[in-house]
Amino acid sequence: MRKKYRGFILQFTRADHEGRCIHVFKDDHSIGVYDRLDGPIRALDRHWNKELQDALKQFIADLNGRGFYP
Repeated sequence: MRKKYRGFILQFTRADHEGRCIHVFKDDHSIGVYDRLDGPIRALDRHWNKELQDALKQFIADLNGRGFYP
């Protein structure tokens, strides 16, 4: 699943990283990965702000609604 929230493109694939990670893009460039257990990884902490956190919360809620991200 790939969706845009608050200017960030968030991508989740169940097969990628055992279904733990959400890849985050800004302006068509990868800015890092959010791991549901470890939090922001791969340089995502440099972009960590309220807008990104809200986008991730909304994306995870959508994934939960579809049964992808328990």
